[in-house]
Amino acid sequence: MFTLNSQISSSTTHFNMKSTIFTFAILLIFFTSCGKQSSDYKSLKAENDSLLNAKLKLQEEVDGYFSAMNQIEQNIEKIKSTENVISTHPVGKELNDDVRTKINEDMIYINDMILANKAELTRLRSKIKKSAFKSSQLEHTISRLTKALEEESSKVALLQVELAEKDSIIVKLDTKVSEMNKDIDVLATDNKTKETKIKEQDETIHTAWYVFGTLSELKQQKIVTTDGILSAQKVLQRDFNKNYFVRIDARNTKSIPLYSTRAKILTSHPKSSYTLEKENGNFVLLILDTDEFWSISKYLVIEVE
Repeated sequence: MFTLNSQISSSTTHFNMKSTIFTFAILLIFFTSCGKQSSDYKSLKAENDSLLNAKLKLQEEVDGYFSAMNQIEQNIEKIKSTENVISTHPVGKELNDDVRTKINEDMIYINDMILANKAELTRLRSKIKKSAFKSSQLEHTISRLTKALEEESSKVALLQVELAEKDSIIVKLDTKVSEMNKDIDVLATDNKTKETKIKEQDETIHTAWYVFGTLSELKQQKIVTTDGILSAQKVLQRDFNKNYFVRIDARNTKSIPLYSTRAKILTSHPKSSYTLEKENGNFVLLILDTDEFWSISKYLVIEVE
C-alpha cells in the first residue's frame, strides 16, 4: 500500500512538473509575441506621426504661398486705384500746393509698393524652387502677378512723364494766372469804387430829413423865421440848423410818431400822399406814397405842441 501510494505520489509530482514546464513555454511564446507586436506598433505609429507632421508642414507652406499671392493681388489693385486718381486730376486743380504734395506722396507710395511686391514674388519663387511641393498652377499665378507688376511699373513711368509735362504747363499757367489775377484785382477795385459811389448816390437820392417841434423850438433853430410881427412865417428860408433834423431813408420810412395831440405840417407835400392819424391820443404821420410825398421837398417840418 505504501509503495503504491509512493508511486502515485511520484507520478503526480512528475505530471505536475511537466504541466508547469508546458505552461511556462506557452507564456514565454505569448510574451515574446506581444513584445514583437508592441515594437511594430510603435514603429508604425512613429512613421504615421512623421507623415502627419510632414503633411501639416506642407499644408502650412501652401497656405503661406496663396496668402502671400492674395496680398500681392490686393496690392496691385491698390496701385491701379491710386494711378487712376492721379491721372484723372485736372491741370487746373493741380495748381493747388496741397494737391501737388498729395500727388508726390501717392507716387512715392506706388513705387515703394511695386518694389516691395516684386521682392516678395522673388522670395516666393526662390522658396518654391527649394520646396518639395510642385504646382504648375502656383507657378502660373506667380508668373501672372510678376507680369501685372511689370505692367504697372510701365504705367507709373508714363504717368511720371505726364506729370512732368503737366507741371511745365502749370508753370506757364501760373504766370498767366498771376497776370490775370492782377487784372482781376484792378477790376475788383474799380468795381468796388463804382459800387461805393453808386451806393452813395443812391443814398443821396433817397435820403430825406424831418423835424418836429414847438414853434418856439423851430424858430430857435431858424427852421421857421419871420420878418416882423405881422409878416408871414417862412420855413427853411435862411441858414437853419440842419443838425436838428433826423436823417432817414425815404423809401423805407412809412410812419413818423409825433408824440403830440396837435400837429401841423409846415413844408409842402401832396395831401394825397399822407394822412395824420391818432394812436393812443397822439398824432402819427402815415406816408401813403413815399415817392409822391417827397417829390416836392426832401425836408419835412412839423409844428407840434
